[in-house]
Amino acid sequence: MQFDNVCIEGMGYVIPNHVVSTAWFEEQLEPVYNALGAPQGFIERLTGIREHRWWDEGVQVSDGSTMAGERALAAAETDRSEIGCLINTSVCRDYIEPATASIIHHKLGLPQRAMSFDIVNACLGFLNGMVVIANMIELGQIEAGLVVAAEAPREGQLATIEHMLSNPPDKEALRDNLASFTLGAASVGMVLRHRSSSKTGKRLLGGEAYSNTEHCHLCVAQRTWMRTKSSELLAEGTKVVTQVWDRFKRSLGWTNDMVDRLFTHQVSEPQRQVALRALALSPEIDYPTLHYLGNTASVAAPISMAIGHDKGFLQAGDRAILFGVGSGISSIVLAIQW
Repeated sequence: MQFDNVCIEGMGYVIPNHVVSTAWFEEQLEPVYNALGAPQGFIERLTGIREHRWWDEGVQVSDGSTMAGERALAAAETDRSEIGCLINTSVCRDYIEPATASIIHHKLGLPQRAMSFDIVNACLGFLNGMVVIANMIELGQIEAGLVVAAEAPREGQLATIEHMLSNPPDKEALRDNLASFTLGAASVGMVLRHRSSSKTGKRLLGGEAYSNTEHCHLCVAQRTWMRTKSSELLAEGTKVVTQVWDRFKRSLGWTNDMVDRLFTHQVSEPQRQVALRALALSPEIDYPTLHYLGNTASVAAPISMAIGHDKGFLQAGDRAILFGVGSGISSIVLAIQW
């Protein structure tokens, strides 16, 4: 996929104030740890995640996305009346129906002519949303669009703790539920608009996608539980990202040396390092946030880019990559001329 007329006009994000340490999760699971002889601190050592965030009580997924959307509109200096489509890409949501996007649409006060809908694709959803908005801009259907996402894992994490404490200690259950304790809350938004009316000129150039759905069973979840075959998911996910990276370079004519900055979906520190080695990309160009945010699912890659920009890591003229991966297993690579 290649885009000639799409620019990233602005981004906004929210990091909740409520900090939950990885050590706190292990304190809650102490009876299980003692029964299984598991050492305290092994989740942090295994994942590299020190702390996570939760939204305050009463804050819904739509609230987090709305706050990030407001900040993205302000950063883009874009009036909400200009938005032709809103896409919410959160894994979490307020209800099964209506679409969480409709609630965010109302809270943002977007025009009635603006479409709104959810795109849900695990941790890859935000990049899927960017592609859909970019296609609509290229086709002349809209002048500008807004993509938002917010994740809120508190309910699932508390339910997982309760389940593990209410059942006989089991090493396999601890292993399969480990991914639940990597998750964290945050939200992010992005305004994209037609190049002809862009004030930034920060172009979304295009990208490539690749899926291997043979492995859709390796990470499955409901609202109150999550089961992950972590070692298999890491191995098969690495194959998928290698495939999509090779396809991307052939499709857009890029080489590794052309990449100035990299922003990825992040599950754990070992996963990040394995992927970077497989792609032959330097850790120096990557901007990790998982150590203090945890795995923020659909929010992870775009919020890393937004924070990296605020911190001066991403600067004008940089050639940047957004690299998304979602359980399923699917991946998208997007190229940006910042």
